[in-house]
Amino acid sequence: MDKASILSKRVKNFITRKVSFILALFLCLYSTLAVATQKPIQTPAEKSSQAINTSIQPWHIWRENNELIVSYRTSAYKDLIEIKAQAKLTSSISGFIYFIEDLAQLHHWLDNAESAKIISQIAINENTFVTRFKGLWPVAAREMVVHSRYWQNEDLSVEISVEDASDVVIATEDAVRMQVLKAHWQIVPTTINQIAISYQFIVDPRGNIPQWITKPMTLNGIWTTLNNIREQLPNSKWQQKRRIDIKELH
Repeated sequence: MDKASILSKRVKNFITRKVSFILALFLCLYSTLAVATQKPIQTPAEKSSQAINTSIQPWHIWRENNELIVSYRTSAYKDLIEIKAQAKLTSSISGFIYFIEDLAQLHHWLDNAESAKIISQIAINENTFVTRFKGLWPVAAREMVVHSRYWQNEDLSVEISVEDASDVVIATEDAVRMQVLKAHWQIVPTTINQIAISYQFIVDPRGNIPQWITKPMTLNGIWTTLNNIREQLPNSKWQQKRRIDIKELH
């Protein structure tokens, strides 16, 4: 092979690597729940008509270590996956609930979150709030409105029900309203000041970017969120407080 051919081959390889790097970098800039193009809001009936399989699908572990596991499976909604995030954490039950309720600090641990605020406090264990996620041109900012309620079971485990509450407040013009199709927390005390949490959710970010792009973005985002919680929760000021409606493991 002559020198010109070798040089041409090296140039082509360099360009290929450069283009691949730029593409990867561009994809990484997208947020966990952001998508590039908005699609029309669908009613629950329309969503149901898109169900691909109502049978229970097996979980696939995406990433895990000694303390964290992120899994996913096909959902009953076309082009959307269900995600399960699990973690073993150093915290009291009360400390964890106070931590996730501290909306002023939410942007420190929830990946790509910009702000959050209470819309209505219904009871000590129930509220409605809106969370805003950062946008990155040409991706618009996103927002999510949810109704949250927790309760404690006889075995001291705590469950948190999270439902979409988009109809409670008018959508802002500069953000795309996402839809929570399913979301549920479970917090189980394992030993004193040790808990195991599980969070399952399906969220429609409103957009038409294909799943092969949104899937890794969402999984990476929840992995980052779990790591942030694991690092910040044990040293949170809320570890010193107890809730009157929560029994701790002694």
